Amino acid sequence: MLFPVIIFKSGKEKMLYLLLLVNILLMTAGQLFFKQSAIYANLHPDLDFFQKYLLNPWFYGAVSFFGVATITWVQVLTYLKLSVAYPILSISYILVALGAFYFFGEKLSLVNILGIFLIMCGVSLVSIK
Repeated sequence: MLFPVIIFKSGKEKMLYLLLLVNILLMTAGQLFFKQSAIYANLHPDLDFFQKYLLNPWFYGAVSFFGVATITWVQVLTYLKLSVAYPILSISYILVALGAFYFFGEKLSLVNILGIFLIMCGVSLVSIK
């Protein structure tokens, strides 16, 4: 399970954790777009440093995802303790690793898998009320 099971007391609390999940997905998409942006830049050695970014649609997508994620993150922190929200945000590390495996063919070593398992354990512990 990638998102902690939390017993909600109110509809507002459900929306807060849904917003946190949206933030996690936006951060994950942003990281994957940044990786694709780097691939685009490497495929265009003829472009100078600034052109690699100014002409790179993946870069604009990544920045856009991060911009919206920043706004949602501030909303999350308005109602949730940082000491709870930030560890849960580490779920994005898991999703990025899985996305890198799926979209870019990156290998997941035993150490990567163990790290993912430990992150899941940590998120589970932090989410216990």
